[in-house]
Amino acid sequence: MAATHSLLIIFTSLLGQTAPITDVPLKKEPARYEIEAPPVAVIGIPVSQVTIRALKLDGTLDTAYSERPEKVEGLELWVHEVDTALPPFDHGVLELKTDLAKNQKVFITSDVIRVDPDQRRSGETEVYRISKWLSLLPPLVAVVLAVWFRNIILALLVSIWLGAVILAHGNLFLGFVHTLDTFVIHEIVEPGSTDYSHMMIIMFTMFLGAMVGVMSAGGGTAALVNRLSQYATKREHSQVMTWFLGLVVFFDDYANSLLVGSSMRPFTDRMKVSREKLAFLVDSTAAPVSGIAIISTWVGVEIGYIADTYASLGMTEDYYTTFLYSLPYRFYPLQLLAFVWLVAYIGNDFGPMLKAETRAIAYGQLVRPGRFNIVEVEGNADTGELARRQLLRNALVPLIALLGLAMIGLWWTGTIEINRLNMERVQQGQTELKVNFQNVLEHSSPNRVLLISSFLASIAAVVSCSLSKSLSLNECVEAWSAGAKSMFLAILILVLAWSVATVCDAEHLNTAGVLVEMLSEKLSPNWMPTITFLLAAVVSFATGSSWSTMGLLMPLSISLTYSLLVPLNEADPNHHLMLGTIGGVLAGAIFGDHCSPISDTTVLSSAASGSDHLDHVLTQMPYALTVAAVSVLFGYLPVGFGFQPYILLPVGLVVLVLILLFYGRSAEAEANALLEAGVTAEEFNNRDNGSDEEEERTGEVDQTDSESAEPTESVEESPEEV
Repeated sequence: MAATHSLLIIFTSLLGQTAPITDVPLKKEPARYEIEAPPVAVIGIPVSQVTIRALKLDGTLDTAYSERPEKVEGLELWVHEVDTALPPFDHGVLELKTDLAKNQKVFITSDVIRVDPDQRRSGETEVYRISKWLSLLPPLVAVVLAVWFRNIILALLVSIWLGAVILAHGNLFLGFVHTLDTFVIHEIVEPGSTDYSHMMIIMFTMFLGAMVGVMSAGGGTAALVNRLSQYATKREHSQVMTWFLGLVVFFDDYANSLLVGSSMRPFTDRMKVSREKLAFLVDSTAAPVSGIAIISTWVGVEIGYIADTYASLGMTEDYYTTFLYSLPYRFYPLQLLAFVWLVAYIGNDFGPMLKAETRAIAYGQLVRPGRFNIVEVEGNADTGELARRQLLRNALVPLIALLGLAMIGLWWTGTIEINRLNMERVQQGQTELKVNFQNVLEHSSPNRVLLISSFLASIAAVVSCSLSKSLSLNECVEAWSAGAKSMFLAILILVLAWSVATVCDAEHLNTAGVLVEMLSEKLSPNWMPTITFLLAAVVSFATGSSWSTMGLLMPLSISLTYSLLVPLNEADPNHHLMLGTIGGVLAGAIFGDHCSPISDTTVLSSAASGSDHLDHVLTQMPYALTVAAVSVLFGYLPVGFGFQPYILLPVGLVVLVLILLFYGRSAEAEANALLEAGVTAEEFNNRDNGSDEEEERTGEVDQTDSESAEPTESVEESPEEV
């Protein structure tokens, strides 16, 4: 009976059990360490930062933990090219940063980073590692496809998609989705951004196009061209005037490109200057002038890079003085500005630019037939045929409003920022900043100022044309919208170029880091100016950004030059090699930016000038390479061995003059020779191509010829007839 009772108890307990004992989940302890690392790393290339945090059982930060981890897998710290043990935690946090100024690098050596893997509460995180050659593919593909298909939009889209596929672990469809919803869209909305710089650039580009549209439709542009034609009767005069206006607008490169290109385009069209030539004149006086001007929006950034690096090396110096001392070592921008004036004044050209100029003079084709004309206001706006009255004030009012409001806005925003900083500095017991023009421009908000100034200038154009009865209010609004819409293609190229730069930045493929790591191993003191110039050019060309190139290479190059001079007891902040290195980085960044098809300033210059973007890049590149070669051979190479830049600059100028005189040819003479030989426009355009694609577009070329003949007739008319 007792046995039966026991069996019943066991049976009842088994029936009452809701789940097997083995199925009861065990509570997992939280990880001891939290690892924050880049999701993507390039094999053999240092990452910017890895952070490891020690956590308590409840998941909060263990601030009392200040020990070294027993074992870390997949992570290495190199200091002065030596594998170094990791430092201890600091209040529960271990930050490992790559600091090129201190020659400190952090490498991820495996796909999984593990901290104390032998312990029960270890920590780990996965990192997707790629080959360094894959990080170079997107910019290379963009350049190759642009030249091959002669279509910059297709090249940029494929480049972005390729980079997205690499980041998506080879998933083609996911790469396509990320191309649109991650890279392209993010460049417009900039999630997490506080200044919205990209959207401001897009908007002020559209507003500037709207202003030009109203100016042109209201006859202001035609009146301005007629007035300028009284003082400039030759093609060379119009080009020199464009160069001079580029020097006047020195305070910002964006404002320079858009204002000079849009203002001078109708005038240079009248003088039969090709759009490629105008884009070259605009682009080659924008960044070079802003980069070497002692007062501009660039100065604060450049001085900041110098000051941060010198401070990290323990050198106390007047950084603005160092900046001024480095100006003679900016061989490329200085000689490029001189070269632009020589090309405009002498009238000789060579390479693709000679063909473009010959085409414009002989056949009136300002843009190569079959190519995109990025900016062209609808109708006959450029000749002002829509206007009832052609008044010069319809052009001067918006232009003066744009320049005046820009200068007032820069001063206003800069002053407000200086006052805010001075309040903080007073509380911290620091010296207050002086309210002078230099400091004001350094602390101003140029993108915000240009956005508001361009909008108000476009409204001023509408008001001027309406009050002068040149156009009705409805016609002004239609011209305003037409001018804004004409900038769509330029904005599209600009957004795609930004997307390529984002794909290649340090948080994704780290293309610049790969180039620096591959090319910075063979350095010596006397060769530092030359090597840093070439390295900066390569990085800027691949990334399309001169500012990011400066920020990346200034700490590396200055620190490396300093370390090479210390054993020689010549570690002077203003040593000629230090100044040559600084000038090499800043000049090389501008040179690479000029040659890069994904550069924002290159896009804006071609847009404002109404040139096909790829044609602008291909015609400008031989000129940029020529000046760069002269800058290296008669600048950075000899300055590294002690020659003074004040002697080298005139020598380089003489070499550029000889190149233009003996290698360049007059486009007008070439055009006259073609016309005398009876060469038609179709034969001229197909002479160097000879492809089936050009043969299929013969009808298209004929149509373009007939369209371009109309402005040719207006070019030959007198100002009174116009």
